[in-house]
Amino acid sequence: MKESINKKLQRLNSETERIYESIDKIPAEKLGDQSYGWSIIQVFSHLNDAETASLKYMQKKMQAGDKMNKSGVGNAIRMWLTNQALRSPLKWGAPSYISNPPAYELEEIKSKWTETRKGIQQFVDEYPEQWLNRLVYKHPMGGRQNLERAVESFIYHQIHHVHQINRIKKQLGL
Repeated sequence: MKESINKKLQRLNSETERIYESIDKIPAEKLGDQSYGWSIIQVFSHLNDAETASLKYMQKKMQAGDKMNKSGVGNAIRMWLTNQALRSPLKWGAPSYISNPPAYELEEIKSKWTETRKGIQQFVDEYPEQWLNRLVYKHPMGGRQNLERAVESFIYHQIHHVHQINRIKKQLGL
């Protein structure tokens, strides 16, 4: 089952590389332009902050070990519905604890995000097989989920924000 999680992490990282390629030729001042709400850099920062907060939560939750509840069909359905909403171009506000992302330089946020992803990979590598069906993650909309669905949620969260990045690029005339 960890093989499936690792494939999802590879997909997440590949999708991130595609985003970077899509903004490769955009000048730094445009990447930081907040004329239409969040800048592209702030979107990256938000994605990193969400993944960092999720990783910290999972690290703490894992300490409960066998006391973590088991995942069921209801959890899977709720996350599937959440992911379908995230795939859409619909807009909604971020949770308050990650709603005002800082604006970094591009290389700084890329470095921070790379470190977060390394932390997630390490967490997955060290996560005990016998807990793979335990509810270690809590999504703001999708509720409590197991590790595999946590990684899936990162993918769909990122897809959701690709819509936002594309809107920003269009508004900036890029």
